[in-house]
Amino acid sequence: MSETTTTGARLGDPAPLGLSGLAMSLGLLSFHNTGLIKEAGLTTLTAATAVVFGGLVSVLMSMWEYRRGNTFSATFFGVLGAFWLTTYWAHGSTGADYKSMGLYFLGWTIIGVYLTLAALKTSGATLLTTAGLTLTWLFLALGQFQNSADPDSLTKVGGWFGLATALLAFYGSCAGVANETHGKQVLPTWPR
Repeated sequence: MSETTTTGARLGDPAPLGLSGLAMSLGLLSFHNTGLIKEAGLTTLTAATAVVFGGLVSVLMSMWEYRRGNTFSATFFGVLGAFWLTTYWAHGSTGADYKSMGLYFLGWTIIGVYLTLAALKTSGATLLTTAGLTLTWLFLALGQFQNSADPDSLTKVGGWFGLATALLAFYGSCAGVANETHGKQVLPTWPR
């Protein structure tokens, strides 16, 4: 819900914007990871969406949430911004081998675990989204470690978790916008 500043100006909730950036970026990446869509155009769209909507917008979201005094959301969206910007950079380089990418995703998994633990005190919608993202990162890490010649099977599992997480993030975004606009709970988020 909106907050009021010391000058009386009303602050809106920026989280739905950040969740929609996560949903779009992760959804596109996950369609690729599951193998459902293999066209080259998806890679270009995913990269552009990840850098702008997933990366830059999430960094802005982090600062807006920081301004609102929301440590969890500031950290969550800052992490997402860093993830999307570094993922684009890592995949664009030719030196990223499977073991390095496995370590990279394992690091994000560790961050996801403590964000999920913190999300236990937020809402059911946020908890499910954060847990889904953590499982996505875990299976992407395992896919890289599985076999440097064929990381596909576990990467596909990560892709399916990513699609489910994208749907959860879309729901959280929709609920945030609908509930704020109507001034009451229209779609439940299951506060904890």
